[in-house]
Amino acid sequence: MGWIPAAVAVLEKMSSSSRVLTRLYSWPYRRVVENEILLARLNKDDVVLNIGCGAIPFTALYLAGLAGCRVFALDLDHNAARLAKTCVLKAGLEDMISVLHADGSRKFEQPYTASIVALQAAPKDIILNALRKTAGPGARFIFRMPSPPYRDHYDSLTLENHAQAVAVQPMRTFDRSVLFRQAA
Repeated sequence: MGWIPAAVAVLEKMSSSSRVLTRLYSWPYRRVVENEILLARLNKDDVVLNIGCGAIPFTALYLAGLAGCRVFALDLDHNAARLAKTCVLKAGLEDMISVLHADGSRKFEQPYTASIVALQAAPKDIILNALRKTAGPGARFIFRMPSPPYRDHYDSLTLENHAQAVAVQPMRTFDRSVLFRQAA
C-alpha cells in the first residue's frame, strides 16, 4: 500500500469536525454513490454494510439520504469511527446510520442485503470471502477498484473479472465500482 490512503485518512479526520469541510469533501462522491445505487438497485428496503467508512462517512450519508437505506458503517480505525459517529449525529441521520468500530474482513452479525467496500479497505479478497459467508441469498457486494495509476496505493481484487456488472466512476483514484451478487 502507498502513502495516499494514509494522507486521505488524515485529511478526513481533520475535516470531519466542520460541516462545511464535510460537505466539500463529500460533494465529488455524490455521483459515485448515485452510480452504485443504480448498479445494485439499492432502495429503502435495503440494509447496507459500508466497509471502510472513514471519518467522513459520505457513502453512508448519501445512501441514507438518496436511497433511504439503513446503513451499518464500519471502520477499522477507532478514531475514524468515533469521528464518523459525530458526523452522522451532526447530519441528523443516527436513526438510519449506525457507525461501528469493526473489521470488515470478519463476520458481521447483523443481517444486511448489500455492501459497499471503500477503495482503501483491505484485503479485498478476504473481505469478499467474509461477505459471501455471512450475507443472505441475493445480497449484492460493491467494491471500488483503483484506477491503473493508483494500483500500487490501494488493494485490488484478484476476482475482479468475475464481477457481474461494473459502473464507470468519475474519480481519479478509482475508475470503477464492481458488483458481485450472492446466489439466490
